Amino acid sequence: MGLLEKAQTKKPTTQHTDTPLTINPTTTTTPSNDTQAYRIITPPPTPPQQKKPQPHTITSATGQHSLLERARTKNIGEPTITTGSFSSDNPNIEILESKKGFGWKKQGKKRIIFDHTTNEYRYEIDEPTLTDNDKTIKKELSHLFKMLADINTFDMEPKEKEKFLLDTIERIIIDNDVAIDDTSRDAIYYHIFRDFLGYGRIDILMHDDGIEDISCDGPETPIFIHHRKYESIETNIYFDDDHELNRFLGRLCQISGKQISIFAPIVDGKLPDGSRLQATLAKTVTKGSTFTIRKFRETPLTPIDLIDFKSMSTEMAAYFWMAIEDGASILFCGGTASGKTTALNALMLFIPASHKIISIEDTREVNIPHKNWIAGTTRKGFAASDESRSGKDIDMFDLIRAALRQRPRVIIVGEVRGKEAYSLFQAMATGHTAYATVHASTIHTLIQRLENPPIELPRALLTSLDVIVFQNAVDIGGKMVRRITSVTEIVKLDSDTNQLIFMAPYTWLSKTDDRFEASGSSKIHNRIKTQNDWTDEQLQEEIDNRITVLEYMRKRGIRGYREFGAIIAEYRKFPKRVLEAARKELNG
Repeated sequence: MGLLEKAQTKKPTTQHTDTPLTINPTTTTTPSNDTQAYRIITPPPTPPQQKKPQPHTITSATGQHSLLERARTKNIGEPTITTGSFSSDNPNIEILESKKGFGWKKQGKKRIIFDHTTNEYRYEIDEPTLTDNDKTIKKELSHLFKMLADINTFDMEPKEKEKFLLDTIERIIIDNDVAIDDTSRDAIYYHIFRDFLGYGRIDILMHDDGIEDISCDGPETPIFIHHRKYESIETNIYFDDDHELNRFLGRLCQISGKQISIFAPIVDGKLPDGSRLQATLAKTVTKGSTFTIRKFRETPLTPIDLIDFKSMSTEMAAYFWMAIEDGASILFCGGTASGKTTALNALMLFIPASHKIISIEDTREVNIPHKNWIAGTTRKGFAASDESRSGKDIDMFDLIRAALRQRPRVIIVGEVRGKEAYSLFQAMATGHTAYATVHASTIHTLIQRLENPPIELPRALLTSLDVIVFQNAVDIGGKMVRRITSVTEIVKLDSDTNQLIFMAPYTWLSKTDDRFEASGSSKIHNRIKTQNDWTDEQLQEEIDNRITVLEYMRKRGIRGYREFGAIIAEYRKFPKRVLEAARKELNG
């Protein structure tokens, strides 16, 4: 008995949906009238010519052509309107970037264009086109696979998932004697693999390292992206209707380990590749369903990357290296998308490898190579208010309180926004090293946020903090770039005026003078000099040595965070050996 006959003997129990591969389909489904996974905004097509009747069409009792009947008679049909294709040739369109090699057999393409007519950038994708018959075969192959695949793929590697999907689809085709020509096979396989193993219509966007954010504002609205080079760009991808968008949104939430519903219409989650998902359901908090995906690099940035991006200078990186090694607590401040978490994650590579680290976040973003590291995340239960909270609700306050009982050397908090700040600053006061981010663009804004509800810290407790790093997105030459605009040290609290005394060892000058200026005075440097009984010359020599090591890694093009962390750890144990190799490389 073939797989099709086996599937037909099963009793349908659920409505067919585009369930991802990772869900174990223990129940059967019935075919639905699903449309193609996406549509592309294209100029109105020329009406196709009227089809000629097929003389040998096999029709079932219900009047519908089955998969076997269509394939065996090879009734391929007329090509449909091209979707996922580039816009037509236009002398006013300038191609800025283009890339091939996405998806099954690398058939997907993308390009970024500039339309001189509208003076706007545009992101376009081009994917294989399916005929009407291809769509039918693809839909029924997907349906049979979901009914017959009985395996848990959560712990499988991507290559294993791809092999399992390919073997199963091939077995379905052979058992049912389905005839598909090579061109149609590649196109069908592309869409099946994209939908089951990828992210459907946005799969190419998710695999483009140049994209930072993907934003969908509702059905029948183009998806927008934020590109690292071209900023906000409209794409040629959109959803047809609410049903299609809601179904896709449900899948995104499921693979993030969350569920979205009328009861819980807002979801914050993390996708398997590490990207952050924020989704809202239609007719509850927004008119149409929306989602925003903030992509994060699979390989985290290192301080060498920040130096190359001119976010900070090599001397500043050496300063952070010494400060973090000495156990200084640092708060990273800035606006939305200013690079706070990126800077935090990069500079955490300076933490000595032997230190016990506990990170606390709402959504996992911190990624460091240290072995003695416990990564904690919050968990939301079903409480509607703080008064009705139960053990199922675990917030940052609970995690920090638990962390302090585990004797950590370093505590990292993703973002400080509530009562957890009091516990964090108490931990600093009792000798723990802490790193965190907070939304504040200036020192005055930061003090106001920390001293007023919901944080409400006493000013005297702020002296437990050593360094405040302000990072902002600034417009230089029409391009948004990230810069550490100020490194501020808290010296003390003036008992007479109750004012905090600050010191700024490094400051970014301006848009017209894009460089950093050192003041020459630092509380952290003075403390290190005193602890090691160094003279000013010995302190400066150590700073220069670390600058040399950083320049050595920069010249070698060391970008991997594990390799970078290994050199930092080796320098801590064998500074002369590392310094000798660095000088030999730079002087050779």
